[in-house]
Amino acid sequence: MSVSPATGPATEVQTLLLVDDDAETCAGLGELLYRDGRHLIICRDLESAQIAIEHYAVTDVLTDVKLSGAFRFEGLEIIDFLRRRASNARVMIMTGQLTDELDREARRRGAIAALQKPFSVDDLEDVIGAPIGDTPGLLTIIPTLDDILDDLDSLVPVYQPLVWTETPQHAVGFEALTRLQSSSPFANPEVLFRYAHMKGRILDLELAAASRSLSLGRDLAQIGFVSINLHPHTFADADRLCDGVMNAAAEAAVSPERLVLEITEQSSLPDLALVEAIAATLRTHGVRFAFDDVGSAYSHLSAIAVVRPAYLKISQHFGTACEADPVHRKIVENVESLARSFASEVVLEGIETEQTATFARDLGIRFGQGFYYSRPASADRVLERYRSVSRSN
Repeated sequence: MSVSPATGPATEVQTLLLVDDDAETCAGLGELLYRDGRHLIICRDLESAQIAIEHYAVTDVLTDVKLSGAFRFEGLEIIDFLRRRASNARVMIMTGQLTDELDREARRRGAIAALQKPFSVDDLEDVIGAPIGDTPGLLTIIPTLDDILDDLDSLVPVYQPLVWTETPQHAVGFEALTRLQSSSPFANPEVLFRYAHMKGRILDLELAAASRSLSLGRDLAQIGFVSINLHPHTFADADRLCDGVMNAAAEAAVSPERLVLEITEQSSLPDLALVEAIAATLRTHGVRFAFDDVGSAYSHLSAIAVVRPAYLKISQHFGTACEADPVHRKIVENVESLARSFASEVVLEGIETEQTATFARDLGIRFGQGFYYSRPASADRVLERYRSVSRSN
């Protein structure tokens, strides 16, 4: 079987989305439905199915009605999601307990068929029609979050150095960026973490990513700090967050003093009193904090005083070529001034040219990050470059 790229198939390919929470059912049906001229996408929960619909030109959907228990009809929700996106995809539901009421409701929402398990694949093929063309078949299996957490080897972080702008051959730290080895849309980390957030399990994924990043980046921590990204919603569970971070550092044999937690801008932080308590607890162990993408939608400016971050990172949206844009230049200057008020250091992200690097140095920004200095790479490749010219923070 060929494996599809994350970008999705051409529109002339029949694209069939199969959704069932049972792995054996997916495997059995997948083997029967895979063929030339068809892109078969297999999901096992509502959230990954929604992401698949967003990323691929789905022509047909076969979904179980119940994916997470007896009292929720996610298959009907998938029909509704499709229709909200003005999709012309044909939808078929399947269930082990087909009733007249369920059949009527599914058809009212737009399903073209309701199938009683077990059913003949020939009957299904008669409904959806033969695949279009004879291009090689494609198969995309979208893993569940449990699949990912049960196979942490698939989480392979890359690291991008944060360097001294005056002496960029020296790194002060390394930002760990999680990557999932997958041919599914989850190869895009933004999509992967959005999926975990949709599942209400962002902390599970963040702690797993932190553990992998510290474990594989252990040697980098001998040169500078390792920076781990954290979604703001992880701060809603104080005990799990604190224990998880400290356990990850201990298991990787990385001193907490070499760890920086980088709070991302994806949403607002929870109650500031809780955030302050978490920050205070972790600071007692030597953990430091950074705010990512300062200047973007959720800049957490109100939290700076309680978190007392060591670093404020200016978004690459404003950093790239900021010297040539009066508005972006002013934002960079204002954040640099703000950082000095709170005794924080500024990291200018998105430095891609010598001109931007020069601007940062002239403004007094000591730390920079961007393709001009180094692209993200594996821990081994980054270590080879910076080990001989290390400088501790």
